[in-house]
Amino acid sequence: MSFFKKTVLISLVACLSAISCLQSQNETDVTVIKGATVFDGNGSSIADGVIVTKDGIIDCIGEKSGCSIPNNSKVIDAKGKFITPGLVDAHMHFFQTAFFDSRPDAMDINSVYPISEVIAYQRRNPQRYYDSYLCSGVTAVYDVGGMSWSIDLQKQAENNPKAPHVAAAGPLLTPVPGAPFDLPSDKVLVHLNSKEAGVKTVQYLSDLGSTGIKFWQIRANDPEYMSYIEAAAEEIEKKGNMMIAHATTLEQAKAALRNGTKLLVHSVENTDVDEEFIELALQNETYYNPTLIVGSGYTLARRAAADIEAFEIVDPNGCVDQKTRTLLETASQFKDHPRMTENVKSRLMEFDSETDRVSEQQLRNLKRLHDSGVKVVVGTDAGNPGTLHGVSIYDEMEAMQSAGISPEDMIVIATKNGAESMRRGDDFGTLEKGKFANLIILNSDPSQDISNMRSITHTMIKGTLMKVDEIVEK
Repeated sequence: MSFFKKTVLISLVACLSAISCLQSQNETDVTVIKGATVFDGNGSSIADGVIVTKDGIIDCIGEKSGCSIPNNSKVIDAKGKFITPGLVDAHMHFFQTAFFDSRPDAMDINSVYPISEVIAYQRRNPQRYYDSYLCSGVTAVYDVGGMSWSIDLQKQAENNPKAPHVAAAGPLLTPVPGAPFDLPSDKVLVHLNSKEAGVKTVQYLSDLGSTGIKFWQIRANDPEYMSYIEAAAEEIEKKGNMMIAHATTLEQAKAALRNGTKLLVHSVENTDVDEEFIELALQNETYYNPTLIVGSGYTLARRAAADIEAFEIVDPNGCVDQKTRTLLETASQFKDHPRMTENVKSRLMEFDSETDRVSEQQLRNLKRLHDSGVKVVVGTDAGNPGTLHGVSIYDEMEAMQSAGISPEDMIVIATKNGAESMRRGDDFGTLEKGKFANLIILNSDPSQDISNMRSITHTMIKGTLMKVDEIVEK
């Protein structure tokens, strides 16, 4: 049993000791969903299935004859519907807003949106993103790089009945000495300029409770810098943590794998992956997160800022919060920004959102790795300009399917693999007895086309079932 599940159970025991809690616990919270086709996340399905949840946990799952339905249960008839485990976005960032106000390195708009105010708001208001994720069917997220306060969200979200499960790595180790989104009081990037700096950062973040230590950019041809990474990697192993690496070239990715990386974020973009890469990834049991759409997301956000084309938010269930909508709807106020040179605008005009979102190189590497048995996860890199929290999961899954991955495999990739990558595979990611009751109900069959994930009607998180179009306050 994971630390987080123990925390929830301890809280329930403490609750039972109080009179007010006894009153709320007089009747066992049992919900039964029956009649749907159930995809369990392990690659199997059950026709006309039954799922019994009790106190937020799956108590039974199987065919009609396999589960008894307790008296006084809340029974939901889902005949003709489809159920999968809740989706997992294995790569996002709570400190980022999906616009340039949180990324002044890409376009500095501090004069309108001071970065200190933006980050303070992000820290105080994670619920709007929690709502966006649950509304989109995402019941777990992995923040693989942010300020140290993001680590605190892990326990906060776990005890929040209307929040996805959260894993967070905290600040990143990097050869870069600083970034415009860093604050004097808190940083996203920690300058890895010595072995001692790496070791102490690993110790500190691990003791805070981080899930993973991320390295942003790897100077594979710099022996001195690689010695810093090696020292940090050794300390990660000692602390029982795991290594995450941002690597976009084959050389960087293999250097990361040689140091024990368990999660590779971003595609190898410069060339085809080779047999050595595959062998290293399989040996390490590494998860590969291709983040296919985030790069073009920047372009779409820049086109909106340049007043070339309004940013299209495809969001029929109203999952995206109003603050994010306003940022994108008013993007054209920056059409005269110094970054918007005629040359930049000309290149932005040439972008075709239908054909230019994902490179063939990324798709080719993704397909080869998946076919070779390397575990793949869905991670959007949400929070970066143009990649929205919650709803971007659909574009990412559809892009991955276009690489030639079957929709049946995509279900496993988007659920089980993601949960495992954030070290919560024992708690959720598949629909099994004893795991958290995290699932989504769909009108259309996702095993026929992963775009049918967009037909979501309900999300269940920790046993609470919600209509998705009622999650976000309008």
